[in-house]
This record gives sequence, structure tokens and C-alpha cells, in this order.
Amino acid sequence: MSYLKLNLAALAGLLLLTAAPARAQDGGALLDLLVKKGIVNNQEAEDLRVQMMKDFTANTSAGKLNLSSAISDFKLSGDMRIREQYETQAPEVNPTNVTNERFRNRIRFRLNGDVGLQKGWSAGFALETAAATDSGNQTLQDGMDDYGVFLARAYVGWKPNLNWNFVLGKQKNPLYTTDLVWDADINPQGFTENYTKFIGAKDTFEVRAGQFIMDDRAETTAGPSGRDAWLFTQQAVYTHWFGKDEIGNLTSSFIIAPGFMKYNGSVLDGLTGEGALNTTTRYLTNFVLPGEINFVNKQGKGTSWKLYGDFSHNFEAANRVQQVYGIAPTAGFSTDANAWLLGAGYALGTGKVQGEYSLKVDYRRIGIGSIDPNVNDSDFGFSFLNQAGWKGAFSYNVTDFTNFNLTYFNTKHVQNGLNQATIAARNHTQLLQVDLVVKF
Repeated sequence: MSYLKLNLAALAGLLLLTAAPARAQDGGALLDLLVKKGIVNNQEAEDLRVQMMKDFTANTSAGKLNLSSAISDFKLSGDMRIREQYETQAPEVNPTNVTNERFRNRIRFRLNGDVGLQKGWSAGFALETAAATDSGNQTLQDGMDDYGVFLARAYVGWKPNLNWNFVLGKQKNPLYTTDLVWDADINPQGFTENYTKFIGAKDTFEVRAGQFIMDDRAETTAGPSGRDAWLFTQQAVYTHWFGKDEIGNLTSSFIIAPGFMKYNGSVLDGLTGEGALNTTTRYLTNFVLPGEINFVNKQGKGTSWKLYGDFSHNFEAANRVQQVYGIAPTAGFSTDANAWLLGAGYALGTGKVQGEYSLKVDYRRIGIGSIDPNVNDSDFGFSFLNQAGWKGAFSYNVTDFTNFNLTYFNTKHVQNGLNQATIAARNHTQLLQVDLVVKF
């Protein structure tokens, strides 16, 4: 290491070690930047990271916690949400008879643990109320019974350098997406790979891939029922930065992320999500195209505007609708292979400081043959297909760590009279959620 590099690295270490304990534990981002700038190499950064943690452990009260020497940083976080929810669902067969009008008191608890290990390894877990894949909500009921806590994430990662990242297990969704195709509460399980190429001052081009296990099957059974169910995803994500603030930092961004999703031929059963469809995985081969453009500081410092959208087309929609959903061609309904979303948002701040707020609204249309009801957003039309309508959300920071949130959607069927008992049985729906969220 050159004399200049040594002094810069030492300065970085000194700044981190003389700051708050939490900042000392979060020093990995600065070390990664030093590597990217060529100031230190990967091994030098790793050695400095280990030394920083040793000094942190020896010289701070927080460091007295007896952790494995392999750990370079350890973060615990979580949140508690109290929710009041009002919803209505009108069936397609008799829309004047609202059969599911409910008011629910609900809670959600989440606890996350993320562990940084030496030599680029990491691991983590998450616990939450409720076992459903697309919701951590627990409705308050059953005479004050106690409620269970479930394992929502358990993963191991390896990042050999700044370009590559591999994760195995049940993990955060690594795909760039909106909630048109993927419910934000879902933690996929399986294997993911991410390659990042850095372009110019700040732009990036990424290739992301996932092999997600959807169901384990008994291989002794002949045919598709004896094959484990897998969902394969690939996407390219390009992020371009533009627009400078008063000191020259690039602040606004444009993201585009074309991708492809496909199941192998298998069968699903035992799924418990809002729109769970336990049937064959056949005839879901989707092209997806999410994206967004962000304009920062356009109406004063700390303000931002966002325009976002998503599109999905199922190349096998006709077979999916007719052979899986059982809607005969003679019924006269379109197989409707497309789903799309367009929205806009505004924010003051990043949602981390008291007084900051954000709001967004979008319109979306979901065709009967377009997307997978097992992974789409349960907080729009309750995961039903053949729905179109509006969804809006507002969030206000009561304190740095407490948010007040409102969410509302209102949907109506796309094709009148189309009724499929599991995935297209609603004439219209609406939902209002009022949340108080405390983060820690």
C-alpha cells in the first residue's frame, strides 16, 4: 500500500472509530468506496475492516457484547405496526350483494438481523407475525390468544468483490420491481446472483437472476406432480444519474429494468397467500418492464418527484386462461395477456426525519391471463386478476422513528361477467388502511 493510500485508509478508520458505535459498525460502505476509487484493494479493505471491529470491540461499551471473531458488523432492526383496516369485496355473480365487508384491527411485528462476516460473507434472518407469504399481519381475534412468530428470512450471502453478489436461502427480493408483479411483503427462497458494472461517475448496469423454489414435491410421483416447482427470473437493470446539486453531486436518476420470468412444469399446493392458487405452474412465461424517473430538489432542497411504471406480458396467456383457469374460448372473453401500471409520487425528504412526508398514486390494469396471482400485490384487488383501478398511499414522519400511513385502493372488473371462482371472482373491491408504524 502506498504512503498516500495508507494515510487515506487510516483517516477513514479514525473517522469511523471516533464516531458513534453504530457508525463504526456501518463503515463497510466507506471502505467499499475506497476500493472503488482504487485507494485500497480488496484485501487491504478487508484487513482494515477486521482491525476496525477489533478496536470497536475493545474500546466501546457496545463492543463488549461477545460475538464471533468472524463478524465484521451486526445490525438489529425492526418495526411494530398497528393497523385499522376497512375493506369491501363484491362478487361478480351478484355485485349488489357485498359479501365481504369487514373492519379489522391488525398488528405486525418484524425483527431483522443482518450479519456481515469476513472475506465478503454475510448472513441474516427476519422474524414476523403471520405465516402467509404476502402478509405479516395478525388480526386481533380469538379472545386475546397469543400469536405466533414465523421465520420470514434466513439467508447466506457471498460478495467476493464489488461486482458480484450471491445469496442462498430465504431472502429479500433482489429484483427491481413494482408491486404490480411482486408483492412487497414476499421474501423469495432459493438462489440469486447479481453482477454490477460501474459506468462513469455513478451509473450502473446490473444483471440479476433468481432461481426460486416455490414448492417441494415427492419425486416418487410420476409426471409434473413429482417435480419440484421452480420460478426462474432474469433481468437487466440500468441506472443513469443526472442533474447536480449545488456542490456538484448527481441527484436525479432514471431506471429501466427489462426482465423475464418462467416456471418449470410442476404443481403447487399448500399455498396460503391472499390470492393463493394451488394448481399447475404451466403457461406462465412473462416479459416484464418496470422503470422510474426521479427528479430531486426541483421544488427546493430535499424535495423529489417520481414517475414510475410497470408492464407485464404473458406469452402463454391463451393456454393459461383456457386450460388452467377453465374459461372456454366459446365464452367470448379475451385472454388478456397484459398488465400495466402508471404512477406518480412526491416526497419531502427521505422518510427518516420528523416532519418529512411522501405521497403517491397510480392506476393499474391487470388482465385475466397476465400475471401470477401467487406473487402479485395482495393490497390491490386482494390479488384478484381481471381488475383495474386506483391505488394511493400517504406517509408522514411523526418522529424520526414513527410513521403515520394511509393506503387506499378502489378496483372494478375489466371484463364484465367474467367469473372464475379462485382468481377472477370480484366485480369491484376497495380497501382503506390506517397505520401507525414505530421503527427501531
